[in-house]
Amino acid sequence: MILEEQVKLAIDGDEKAFEYLMDISKEGLYRIAFAYTKNEHDALDILQETVYKAYISINKLKEPKYFKTWLTKILINNAINFINKEKKIVSLVDNLSSRSNYYQENRIEEKLDVLNYIDRLENKYKNVILLKYFQDLTITEISEVLDCPVGTVKTHLNKGLSSLRIFMGKEII
Repeated sequence: MILEEQVKLAIDGDEKAFEYLMDISKEGLYRIAFAYTKNEHDALDILQETVYKAYISINKLKEPKYFKTWLTKILINNAINFINKEKKIVSLVDNLSSRSNYYQENRIEEKLDVLNYIDRLENKYKNVILLKYFQDLTITEISEVLDCPVGTVKTHLNKGLSSLRIFMGKEII
């Protein structure tokens, strides 16, 4: 209940309440951003953009209990936009980024890193797994963030985990 009270205060313009909410949310948000970008600097940029967008639009949040879901949705949209923008830049230059080259040339290291396996998944599976295991959202909360039915979230989670098991060749979760 204290969280909802802080959200209500932030919606009403209390900057200290907003700062408190960002302080308790930043680690989980950073983990998701890093999972998307695999780069500390880019993840911090995405996190900063998320905080800015949340700050300027918090008064539009109608239900304080959905704050975490709302904030996570902003972060995911920012991460996807960032990745898409980066792809466009790469295609314009017609050159692969050094990160991509690293992962393509070092398949052995890739097999050791779970994030790399998650990154190989289709976006619909990747998003559900990141929200479930990196942000600790419930199936219902994930459903709200991604605007899809609970059954679809469960299916994507199961298929994503199955794909991860196949990629890794063993049980991981």
